[in-house]
Amino acid sequence: MSIISVKNAEYVYNSGLEDEVVALRGVSFDAREGEFIALVGSNGSGKSTLARLLNGLYLPDAGEVIVDGKNTLKAKGKDLFDIRRSVGVVFQNPDNQMVASIIEDDVAFGPENLGLPSAEIKERVEWALDCVGMLEYRKGTPFRLSGGQKQRIAIAGVLALRPRVMVLDESTSMLDPRGKKEVMDTVRRIREKEGMTVIMITHFPDEAATADRVIALDKGRIVIDSDAHSALSDVEKLRNYGLDAPLGARIAHELKKHGLDLGGNIITDGELREALCRLR
Repeated sequence: MSIISVKNAEYVYNSGLEDEVVALRGVSFDAREGEFIALVGSNGSGKSTLARLLNGLYLPDAGEVIVDGKNTLKAKGKDLFDIRRSVGVVFQNPDNQMVASIIEDDVAFGPENLGLPSAEIKERVEWALDCVGMLEYRKGTPFRLSGGQKQRIAIAGVLALRPRVMVLDESTSMLDPRGKKEVMDTVRRIREKEGMTVIMITHFPDEAATADRVIALDKGRIVIDSDAHSALSDVEKLRNYGLDAPLGARIAHELKKHGLDLGGNIITDGELREALCRLR
């Protein structure tokens, strides 16, 4: 079942002006319940614009975006509110998402604005912080945390709204390797525990390799939409769109060019290692 359906969506910045930019052109795809989609593309391909279309922050200039049966173009009042609650977005810089000096107050901000009873707010805050492995920090201040920990708090703030879809808009791009791992481990736990739909915008091929499906954008159009192994093992096709394949895929590709075909669609370091061990 599709939780999000995008149909021939287009979006134009500065429409009718000299500096008009067509950011998205005829974009169509469905996101199913519990699916993990990696959305990739070079700078200016339209990834972040699409993210903002998915929860009604932007409205398409043509086509439509349907979220849980509601059309963002037609949604007003409660319907628009429900769309934005259904699709939670975590942005690049966690500092821009902090609204309180105490962590549990920061996570409670969203549920409080829903007008929920205090007992339910408390339950949601504890659940969200537990999901991201930060419950023990609840009484502390977010401003003393590492970048990865701050981003986990930002994720908890979105989780507390109980969204059906989480969009991560390059949420690891400002983090060091440890912070990236913390966030990716958190996303994996949430999917395993809650079955939430995740759409992750990333320019890191190793992160895209953890997804079920990869959608690649180029100049505002979808140019790849397939399972992660099929999408990320096609090294030459990715290069044509200015994208890198994961290291494992690149090594397997080079070995094949030199006469050593390891077989299968290898994309991760682990898969490469296993294939090489089988040769021994």
